[in-house]
Amino acid sequence: MRYLLLVFLLAAPLAARRVEFINLGAPEHRAARLQSQVEAAFDHVEQKTGLDDRLDLQLTLVGAARQFSELAQADGVSMDSESVLGYAVPARRRIVLNLSAMLERELEPLGVLRHEIAHLVMGSQLQSHRPLWFEEGVANYVENMALNALREGTQVSLSPPDFLTLDELSQGLRNENAGFAYPESRRVVQLIATQWGEAKLKALLAALQESGVDFAAAFSQSTGQELSVLQDLWQRQRQEEAKGRFVAWLGANWSWLLFAMGAVIMLAGVWVVRRRGKQQVDTWEEQEKYFPSDPSWSYSQHDPGDFGYDSDANDDDQIGSPRG
Repeated sequence: MRYLLLVFLLAAPLAARRVEFINLGAPEHRAARLQSQVEAAFDHVEQKTGLDDRLDLQLTLVGAARQFSELAQADGVSMDSESVLGYAVPARRRIVLNLSAMLERELEPLGVLRHEIAHLVMGSQLQSHRPLWFEEGVANYVENMALNALREGTQVSLSPPDFLTLDELSQGLRNENAGFAYPESRRVVQLIATQWGEAKLKALLAALQESGVDFAAAFSQSTGQELSVLQDLWQRQRQEEAKGRFVAWLGANWSWLLFAMGAVIMLAGVWVVRRRGKQQVDTWEEQEKYFPSDPSWSYSQHDPGDFGYDSDANDDDQIGSPRG
């Protein structure tokens, strides 16, 4: 028994994962904390996906956005923005994280580490093709950081992109709608876990470990339902939440709405008063045409003799005194 225990103790260091950690300009305390979370992050990914990964890792933490972008280009990763949080290169067992982008968006680095480790593990172990919505959805589902999800979803939009199919969702992850597509991909994978159970999700991932497996067929075999059923459930869920999103938007903007309504009412009141005043003036001008308040004869220059009296005579001579 003692010999078995000795073999186990000697073999444990040999079986341990070797992690090469590279710090490029990040604060030492943040680097040390992230490095200490690597094994726990791998354990978390295994717990959520069922994929066991014991291979070595090279983890690079970058403190400056521009340096991160330069590294991404050197690794052959197409990055159009320095705000990308990180990326994984499964073929090289390499993960690079952008600390400056995490701090700017106030995101917890552990969540980003889990996300990229999930990409690393899937890229290393899954041999069959899977749609992009599933790949990103699993990584977001594994991330499982409530604070990150809350901060990423604080902006309420009344008109998010209308992803009608899962294929359109995959396309949205590649274009300007990516900010909306990432949470949607998490929603779809979360729907698989809640509708059919996490065991079915793990079974689907296990099926994709074999080469040449069709994703739709693997989904049907794992869950007992066609992929179209998942798509319909997702669409119904989106429609229901669209109503709640409108209510949330009203709640977030009620003060501005009240201000706008007050301004509209005030402008409408001014317009009504001016309109009524103009109507009154138009009425008076119309009446003036037929019943002038100041007739022309009252101010025209007449000959005094036309009225039978002499303007130079005394009033006493004109009243009751005949000409003679």
